[in-house]
This record gives sequence, structure tokens and C-alpha cells, in this order.
Amino acid sequence: MAKKITFSPAMIDALCEGSLADPMTPGLAIEVLKSGKKRWRYRRQVARQKVVATIFGGLFPAQSMAEAREWARELNTQTEAGIDPRAVQRAEKARNEMTVAKAHGLYMIAVHEGRSSRAKRINKPRTIKDKMDVYNHDIGPALGSRNIYEVTERDLINLVEAKGKTAKVRANRLAAELKVIFGWAASLRGLEVGLETDPSKRLGDLRFPEKARTRKLSHLELEWFLQALVEEEHDFQRGMLLCLLSAARISEMARARSDEIVNGVWIIPSARAKNSFEHKIALGPWGRSLMQTNHDWVFPALTIDGPRNNSVWYKCRDRVLTRMEKLAGHPIERFTPHDFRRTARSNTKRLKVDFETAEAMLNHVKKGMERTYDLYEMEDEKRNWFLKWEEEVASIAKRVGVAAALGVPDAQASIGYSFTVRVAKGAGGAPSYNFDAAKSRADGQSSRTNARITFPQMLGKGHRPD
Repeated sequence: MAKKITFSPAMIDALCEGSLADPMTPGLAIEVLKSGKKRWRYRRQVARQKVVATIFGGLFPAQSMAEAREWARELNTQTEAGIDPRAVQRAEKARNEMTVAKAHGLYMIAVHEGRSSRAKRINKPRTIKDKMDVYNHDIGPALGSRNIYEVTERDLINLVEAKGKTAKVRANRLAAELKVIFGWAASLRGLEVGLETDPSKRLGDLRFPEKARTRKLSHLELEWFLQALVEEEHDFQRGMLLCLLSAARISEMARARSDEIVNGVWIIPSARAKNSFEHKIALGPWGRSLMQTNHDWVFPALTIDGPRNNSVWYKCRDRVLTRMEKLAGHPIERFTPHDFRRTARSNTKRLKVDFETAEAMLNHVKKGMERTYDLYEMEDEKRNWFLKWEEEVASIAKRVGVAAALGVPDAQASIGYSFTVRVAKGAGGAPSYNFDAAKSRADGQSSRTNARITFPQMLGKGHRPD
């Protein structure tokens, strides 16, 4: 009769090599490592599968025999149900490591690849940058290290409300970005994260009231603006004037490339346009002269190979606004480069421009069925509008005497000349010519040419030279 082996702590202590199975717990054994330490091991075939699952536990006696048996019983429940416990462990590990920061990284990959929304559309660089700005400034510092499965609705509410105390508009953008991130993680598009419930679902109810921007520059303010712009560096002059004349967005202007100007027409590609529709701007002679450059970028940066960033244009705005207030003698409401679009659009009716043309020159997308079937691009109508608007702004510049300083083509000074012909006294005297350039004028009016022809007294019979 075989001797019955007793599985006990004493027996484990006496084990010097090999392994010893626990007769009371299927799959559980203790094994001796090369170092002499003893480690728990679980090995058992998964029911209805040709898979043997091997999982290592803790060391004995840190993990006691009772704890090891409890651990093995939980694994047996899974293997007997046909579940590989290793897959369960991998999923649990991934879940524990899925922080908000890691989930956001996966979301941004989907954003770059066009998998973040039902539209399946590749996002523009500007959109991606805006998303990263919101995350880096507001979401990451507060939630980045948190496990995404443990983030609650209250956590998100507190974050948005705290932002709303100092920046209501920014708080709305934060709420919107939280909704798309957590909404993606809880959707089939975000199965990599697999969030069971979306804690951001009701964040739309927290929206703070926003005052719609209605700022536009009056004709008097445009006078001050053009006068104040004279003191700016040439590139800043060009950029601010182009924003006004083209009604383009600041990002479209700042990142314009020289190869976008074709036959005098500035073509903003769909990849850079906010609505993803190519926009053609047929500027007048002034606008075309402002776009001239010898660089790849219309407004190249001074220290790097690329365009100037948006911030420098707002600093320029600040300098111009300060000069405007000095000219006006009182404070002036702050404006942004985007308000030039509103200024141009607000002048369309006064200049007798129809609604469709006015919308087209801003590159606003048509609505409804018209967007599908009316594909007429209105290039001729837009061309006429941009020329009319340029002439309007140029007339203001002439009125305040800064047209030539700002490069208005027909305001460049006409040059007057003094034309003198002198003939030397005496027979055979050769005439001499003298052309004297008159002083340039900046008022847009042509200078008269002063021509003087002077002959000495003719020598002849009965005449004596002076």
C-alpha cells in the first residue's frame, strides 16, 4: 500500500528540489527555484480548449498555503468555465494601466486617422492643435494620471465649473472636449479603451452663456487703424491689411504660402480652410502687391523655417490699438483680426453686394439642398466684390493721407520734372538738357511737369549778343 503524502507547511519547508502538487486543489503546486526559494504555480487545461494555462503565484511563505488555495480556486472557476485566466489577467492589467492620459493618446491617434467621429474625416492641423491645447492646459493636469474607469460625472462637473469661474467661454470648450473624448472612449470607435459608461453624457447642460461677438470697425475707426498701421514693420503692415482686404481668417493669412498665389489669385487649399472647401480670393492690385514675397511663406518667421505664429499678430494688434486710442483721444473697444471679416461683411449691403456673393467671399458653406446642387463658385462676382472693397479701404487711406505709406498702387507719388534746354551762345553752340525730378506727392494727385525751354538771343545782322 502506497504511503499517503501529506501536503502541509512542514512538508513544503522540507521540500528541497522539484515540485509538489496539492492533492486537494486541482492545478495548484509548489516548486523550488534554482535560488532555493519556493513559488506557487497553477497549471491546468482550459475546459473545451486545447490550451494549458500556466500562471505563477507568490513565494512561500509570504503567500500562505491557505491564500494560495483561495487563489487557485478562483482560477479553477475560470478554467472550468472555458475561460483562459491569463486573458483575464491581461485585461485586468490593461484596465489598471488605462489612465486618462493613455486613453487620450489613443484618442488622438484616432483623431489623426479620422476615426474619432462618425464623420470619418481627417482633422485639420488647427483642430488637432486646439484639442491638444485644451487637454494640456485643462484636462491633463487635473485628470491625466487618473484611471479612466474611475473618473465620475462629478469629477468632470467640478473641472468645468472651476474653469467657468474664471473663463466661461473656455469652460464651454473644455466641456465640449471632455464630451468627445469620453464619448469616443465609450463608443464602438473607442473599443481600445472600452469605457462601459460615459460620465460626460450630461455635460452639455453645464453650458455657460456666451455673448455673441458683434465687433466691427466703423469708418472712423478704420481711419485711425490705417493711420496707426503706418508705424508698423512692413510685414505686419501687409498682414493686417490683407486680413482687412481679403476677409480671410488670421490662421489662413498667417500660414499663407507663396505657391498659393496663382495668376494673381490667392487659393486657400481645402486642407487649410476651416470648412474644408477651397477658397479663391481674387484680390485687387493693392492686395496682390501685399502678397508679393521672395520666400516659400508669405509671412516667414525670422528665426525658423516656417511662418510667423498667430501670437505675433495679436501683439501687433495691441500696438496698433494703442496708437488708435492716442489718435482718437479716448479708449477704443478691443478688436481681433477676425473682426475684420465682420467689418467687411457688414459693408456689403452698403456697397450693394448681394447676399450670395457676400457669403461666398467669406467662404461660408451653402445650406441644405443648395449645397448639394448649386455648385456655381461665383468667382467673377467675388472678384468684383474684393476690388470694390479694396477701393473702399483705399479711399479711406487717401482721405487720411496714408495711402502711399501703405502701398496703395494708384497713390504712389507721380514724379514731376523740370525740363530745361539751354543753347550756348555763338555759332554752332550745342544745346544742353537738364531734367530735375520734382518732390514726390503722397496725396494721390498727379504732379504737374514743369518744362522750361530757354534759348539765348540769336546772333544775326544788326544784333549783338548780350
